[in-house]
Amino acid sequence: DAYARTYSGHQNVAVDGHTIRLVPLRVVTKPIRLLAAAGRPIEPGTLDTLGGVVAIAIERAHFLEERKAAELTRQSEELKTALLASLGHDLRTPLTAIRIAASNIKASWMTHAARARQTDLILSEVERLTRLFQNILDMARIDAGAIAAETRWTHPSEIIAAARGQVEQTLQRHSLDVHVDPDVPVRLDPRLTATALAHLLENAAQYSPAGSTISVSARVTDEGLAVQVADRGPGIAPADLPYLFDRFYRGAAATTHLSGTGMGLAIARGLLAVERGRIWAENGPDGGAQFTILVPAATKGSEPPLS
Repeated sequence: DAYARTYSGHQNVAVDGHTIRLVPLRVVTKPIRLLAAAGRPIEPGTLDTLGGVVAIAIERAHFLEERKAAELTRQSEELKTALLASLGHDLRTPLTAIRIAASNIKASWMTHAARARQTDLILSEVERLTRLFQNILDMARIDAGAIAAETRWTHPSEIIAAARGQVEQTLQRHSLDVHVDPDVPVRLDPRLTATALAHLLENAAQYSPAGSTISVSARVTDEGLAVQVADRGPGIAPADLPYLFDRFYRGAAATTHLSGTGMGLAIARGLLAVERGRIWAENGPDGGAQFTILVPAATKGSEPPLS
């Protein structure tokens, strides 16, 4: 820009015995760059025309970059707003429940059974808070690329059991129907896979009626370990399918009575991506939603022998 302001018109400069013609590039009257032309002589008017076209192209590129930056800033602000709104609700609800339950336990009129129920409520809400903060940490680590896969041998049934243990309180009002065929050793990252599966179980529990069954089936294929979670909820609206795994997105079936920040499915996708795995969703043939994860995994017979 400084050089462009120095030259008010065409200038000839000698470089290694060659004559270089410098043409200021202007947008309206503002010089922004210099166009250097060498080789056979070109008419000044042609150079000015060419310079005008180049200046317009540069200005348009700058405009598109600024517009993209503005759009990214807007999206970032929307994400922050959505996160704060969700966190405000999801923090206030369990904290209120914990405070009330703790006060009830101190009451002299409480029976032993009633105190036990209040204690269970506190434990459930504490787990809910723990999951919320863990989700925030996981999302930050995914964004920072700070998660690495650590593979080891494990069984599909162990992964399902670990995932179930992570959301045990959430699954209390549902029964789990687990089918694994075959339950053979696979080599993958059991921690990442189980955590991703836990998010699917939590999602199924939130959208399924109390007392309903959540089905979990696992199988080992040539592509790796496939695990499917099927619920008895309202299913997935067609308009929601393209956005299910976007962070903070909550589908049409979500109501004000359902808690959640909309991070769970996005985190599951991010964790699986570290393992080069995939996740997708569809409606079940008999109703409800089906979520499937597929993680590349070696089996005992597929690994090359040690040399």
